[in-house]
Amino acid sequence: SSNGSLEPVRELSFVSDVSGRVLEVFADEGTHVSTGQVLIQADDEMLKADFTASEAAYNALKTDLERFTNANKTGGVTDQQLETIRTQFIAAESRYISSRRRLADAKVKSPISGTIIRRYVEVGAYLNPGARLFDIIDDSRLKAWCNVTELQVLLLKKVQSVRLECDAFPGEKYTGIITFVGSKADRSLNYPVEISVSGSEKKDLKAGMYITANFDIAAEQKVLMIPRSAITGSVKNAKVYAVTGGRAAEKVVTVGSMTGNKVEILDGLQAGDSIIVSGLINVADGVAVRNKTGR
Repeated sequence: SSNGSLEPVRELSFVSDVSGRVLEVFADEGTHVSTGQVLIQADDEMLKADFTASEAAYNALKTDLERFTNANKTGGVTDQQLETIRTQFIAAESRYISSRRRLADAKVKSPISGTIIRRYVEVGAYLNPGARLFDIIDDSRLKAWCNVTELQVLLLKKVQSVRLECDAFPGEKYTGIITFVGSKADRSLNYPVEISVSGSEKKDLKAGMYITANFDIAAEQKVLMIPRSAITGSVKNAKVYAVTGGRAAEKVVTVGSMTGNKVEILDGLQAGDSIIVSGLINVADGVAVRNKTGR
């Protein structure tokens, strides 16, 4: 098992790429929006005027280019005159396309489908490129990141089912699917695993909730476990103090997976060994020790 928290499949801080006064805002916090839905109408009076002028110039030069092209074939205009009008047409076309785009951008549209969780803009505000407008999350599918050990990661694969439990809904069971298995460990020698929950399995789960993922593996093994409090040193250089003949004996051990307050020991100890689990600050190799009964 491993713990993690649920996140939306996508989260976007939506910023403005246009300038202008805000005339209307069509969405508020909690509103579900679709891709391409208009969220804000910016002042477009000057943009419409510019577009009308550029469109007229573009259409006029387009007609002139066609007329000059036909005349050039019969010798009515020179090649130089034709190239001049073609250059003017290309410039007019560029202005026309740019003005059309600026006018269209005055209607600020949602780039993704999701729910608005934060709104930063008000009617009358002046937009500048880069200004924050909305925070939008797509929670149609939730995901959780969990960490597993190097031994556990070998038993996991994509599209494998995972049983989930959520602290907010005691007793409820959910099913997730593994959508990513990490190929590189972090500094704690753990591998990241992404679990996805969608459709009817999502039920009442929400982003931010804490979950426990239970991985079903093909086989179980008996392993040697000791309390975490018995470990001294780092994970890579773990040591314990065994008790032999009434004295502490320092032993180097190889640590495996951790479950709750227990640690798996891969090498260095055997079942039945006596170890010191508390008061380690006063223990050194060879020191005489006794148990709680005084023996």
